[in-house]
Amino acid sequence: MSAIEVNREIGLEGVQRGLSEALGPGYRVSTTSSDSSLRVIRNFVVWGTVHVRWSGGRTSFRVTPGGFILVAAFNALYTVPKIRRALDQAFPQAAG
Repeated sequence: MSAIEVNREIGLEGVQRGLSEALGPGYRVSTTSSDSSLRVIRNFVVWGTVHVRWSGGRTSFRVTPGGFILVAAFNALYTVPKIRRALDQAFPQAAG
């Protein structure tokens, strides 16, 4: 998956807040044990993971599907694009 890039640094809490607002109340965005990843959860199921990277005053996001084989395939086709659109909505200056 290609990364979405923003021309400014956004902290993990800012990414979490923006993504939560863009996805709406049916989704929960939670932190992980990593200090650079967020999980997108709906109905107690992990639908995807957002990996955040900071470099040179920029922030990039990479989204990977969650779940096992069939669920991951569905998430790759449906949920990952939804999460990417939500990131684009939350951070409109994103290019990627």
